[in-house]
Amino acid sequence: MTWDVAVTAEVMARRAAAPRLIAASIIGVVTGLVVLGLEHLVDGVLEEVFDGPVWVPALTVVAGALVTAALVRWIGGRSSATTEVYVEEFHEEDPTLDPTHAPGRLAAAFTTLGSGAPLGMEGPAVYTGSAIATLVRRRWPVLANEAHSVVLIAGAAAGIAAVFKAPASGAIFALEVPYRGRMAGERVLPAIFGSATGFLTMAIVDGVEPELELPPVELTYGRSVSAVLLGAVIGCAAIGFIALLNRGEHLSSRGSPWIRALAGGGVLAILYAVGRGLAGESLALGSGNNVIEWAIQPDHAVGLLLAVVVLRALGPAASIAGGGVGGLFIPLMALGAVIGRLFADALNAEALVLDVTVGAATMLGVGYAVPLTGVVFVAEYTGQATVILPSMLAMTTAMLLVGSRSVSPAQQP
Repeated sequence: MTWDVAVTAEVMARRAAAPRLIAASIIGVVTGLVVLGLEHLVDGVLEEVFDGPVWVPALTVVAGALVTAALVRWIGGRSSATTEVYVEEFHEEDPTLDPTHAPGRLAAAFTTLGSGAPLGMEGPAVYTGSAIATLVRRRWPVLANEAHSVVLIAGAAAGIAAVFKAPASGAIFALEVPYRGRMAGERVLPAIFGSATGFLTMAIVDGVEPELELPPVELTYGRSVSAVLLGAVIGCAAIGFIALLNRGEHLSSRGSPWIRALAGGGVLAILYAVGRGLAGESLALGSGNNVIEWAIQPDHAVGLLLAVVVLRALGPAASIAGGGVGGLFIPLMALGAVIGRLFADALNAEALVLDVTVGAATMLGVGYAVPLTGVVFVAEYTGQATVILPSMLAMTTAMLLVGSRSVSPAQQP
């Protein structure tokens, strides 16, 4: 009799799980399509902006900040939060996210990112998945009794997988980012299904090549050991960067939104002019993919590298303070990549590509307090599996230094 009861309970549990996985798949496909559409629009506009006269990006980023402020205030729910919405909703018993704000928030993300602000696509992607998950739960009665986070996590995973071509990272991030230093392990299956379907949707449209192709990286024992020292350097830098971003977040809720937008856009325009004058190209604007590629190129002076570190630290903080709508994945990686390049030039020039890649992975992981995501994401993003071991060593060292700090104030311990 006991055996029969156990079997019946297992069958019922499997049947109960089926709607979750179906919902996760639907959420993944729809999120993937929306995110891809937004990404293509942003990339198309950015190409036009940076191909024009040198003064156009400076003017565009100021105009974009003002338009973003208007969109957020009038149709975006008076908030520029994206990834933070997912983290906060995850811990709610019942959804508080209003999907009617999604069109305005995504339009504001387009004007932020399309104007060249140094933020990333993962914030709007995670927000998109969260909004779609909320709609699906409301419209599908069989999910009414499920915890909101069960479907929410599928949307967040799908958004990351679609925008970065990184299905494993999408699932891990969605499980890891609601907390600092632990995971929501009981919701693994929705995360996997949401991430997989979001990734497949992207792959059908854009293919499956890595987002960033780097030269082959050779791993040696000595280079792995030096990763520990690089982790310490990244950890110290991350403490300062997190404090700077938190200050920007604090300023984003003070005073007139129009003054904040104008000031934030003005600072970004100045940073663009400085970067253009020093390097002859735009290293201060945009999410930072070009900065990662630039960091592995030869013959950069130490002074220029230090200047780019400052530019890439100030840019996201200014954008957040001005009310920009976007994420911090690639901005964190770009900052870590340049610091890794400085480390390579100082101590280990033969391992330049490895140090740049490990620096990017470590800064991402400690910035969001998602160490597993950082390691796996950079391996997927670059197609370099050899970065995993040194990234693990650097990540451990950096996490010990950074502790409970994070760019996400909504995370729970």
